[in-house]
Amino acid sequence: MKRKLEIGFFIAVVLCGLAFLLLSRKPAGDSVFSPVSMDGETTIRNVTQGDVRYKIKTSTSYANPEKKVLKKDDIHRYKSGVALEVTYEKLGRVMTRHLKPGTPYAFRYDEKNLVNLYEGSHGRRDAPDLAPYLGTPMAVVEKMLELAGIDQRDIVYDLGCGDGRIVVTAAKKYGARGVGIDIDPQRITESRERALAAGVYDRVKFYLGDAMKLDVSEATVVALYLLPESNAVLRPKFEKELEPGTIVVTHNYRIPGWEEREVDAVSLEDEKGSNHTVFLYEK
Repeated sequence: MKRKLEIGFFIAVVLCGLAFLLLSRKPAGDSVFSPVSMDGETTIRNVTQGDVRYKIKTSTSYANPEKKVLKKDDIHRYKSGVALEVTYEKLGRVMTRHLKPGTPYAFRYDEKNLVNLYEGSHGRRDAPDLAPYLGTPMAVVEKMLELAGIDQRDIVYDLGCGDGRIVVTAAKKYGARGVGIDIDPQRITESRERALAAGVYDRVKFYLGDAMKLDVSEATVVALYLLPESNAVLRPKFEKELEPGTIVVTHNYRIPGWEEREVDAVSLEDEKGSNHTVFLYEK
């Protein structure tokens, strides 16, 4: 009897082991990310001028990372409920980033024109990535509006409006009307809440969508805090849609090709002592 129990126990252990191996085996050609349950989609976008090579794995995995090539203007998507570990080279040095689940990222150029991975982008293929979200310091907001000479007759458009601070300040302080657009739903929610709290909800409008598709012909002032390449992409739109005399004010980055339209540039420090420059253009 004892012998039979030992044999039965041995068979049960073997069967459990086989079942575990079959269930944990990764199907041929399948990604290591596919079986992972998803709380959100992590996206990596390439907004540089060339292909980017990197390696990626889940942060909880001991397996070798997968090698990836991200083509220019392309997006890689990962359905992972845990953080992802990405490694890439920068000037021969291996860089490691841990990506939060459900968060967008982008390979873009840093201030030294080197490729780096940054949080902030979007996963839509139907809209260009104009810039990551970074709120304009209020000291810079005030200077942009002051330099533009805002008054109650103006209609201020902010392309990539973030939390709406430029449009709301223009309405509250100067009595202007305003329009903001952003591709991030969270930013639009924040903009509307800010307008409501400031008591100017009836003077401003905020749209969720692609700034490239918004008709800006009504604007008397356009505010931008985008990248130089994004300003360059928008320039033909401004030349076609903006009325002569329209003011365009930018934070930190010039509009390439509009050198002759630049009428002023002012440098200042923000509340934390960081340096900024505001550029003023006239259509």
